[in-house]
Amino acid sequence: MRMKCLAHAIVLLVAVSAVACTDNNTTVVNQGLDCFLIRNDLVGSWTVTLGSLTPSLQNCTGIDLTRNNTLAGTNDFPATYGSMDVFGSDGSTSFKLQADRSGPGDDASQPVEFTGSVQADSCLAIVRVWDQTDALYFQCIGTFTLSNQTLSGACDSAEIDSDANGQLDTSCSLSNVLSFDASIN
Repeated sequence: MRMKCLAHAIVLLVAVSAVACTDNNTTVVNQGLDCFLIRNDLVGSWTVTLGSLTPSLQNCTGIDLTRNNTLAGTNDFPATYGSMDVFGSDGSTSFKLQADRSGPGDDASQPVEFTGSVQADSCLAIVRVWDQTDALYFQCIGTFTLSNQTLSGACDSAEIDSDANGQLDTSCSLSNVLSFDASIN
């Protein structure tokens, strides 16, 4: 009986392992879900465009509640981010993204103006893009499409370092969802 249980356990582990990764170790498959994303797909110069709405900040939490009902424009976009840094995540099957804006609109006081991650198995992404005019990050969620190297989605919130100590400490919802599109050149 004990050997039979051990045999079943080994068969189960082999089956799970066969579904868990490909034979060339470049992608991770979770329950049959895989978008075949590899690190090299994300490397390059990114251009980000946001919708032209001017939402107001609402339902702010954190340190600076006075930001409620203030406007957040998108005049700083489109934006180009030169060489995107792409790293493997320590805690999940995702790639971490980080870049400084290049060219017009670069904020010298903000060394990282684009941060985020893209899930290696599903291509779902969450990113933040810096808006210098309003001194906040727009928080956006979307999906990366491998075939045309684009990331499309929407921004529904903003994050702020209200005491200028380098840590985001206030988060607000946007009154209108902004469209978000990024392409890799």
